[in-house]
Amino acid sequence: ALALLTAPAEALDCSRKAQAELARLGLGEADIASIRYVQKYNPNENGPDVLGVRAWVRLTACASGYLVVDMTRTCFVRQSYTRGECRLEGVTAY
Repeated sequence: ALALLTAPAEALDCSRKAQAELARLGLGEADIASIRYVQKYNPNENGPDVLGVRAWVRLTACASGYLVVDMTRTCFVRQSYTRGECRLEGVTAY
């Protein structure tokens, strides 16, 4: 039961860093339809259980696809990129 309580809290701890990255990209509240935080788990037995967090951001300007903010487990932003049909100037699309 403890793992269920701590896992979402860890992901939510990165929300401030994700918001700062969105601001850096010039996005405000009106540009964001929703944000979902997903933890990246370590498939190996060695090392930490959680490797990082990704914020999947649905932008109001994108009919489909997401802006993804990829962060380490200490919430350092590694990179931001778009997926699907979503495009944002200055951000790599995959």
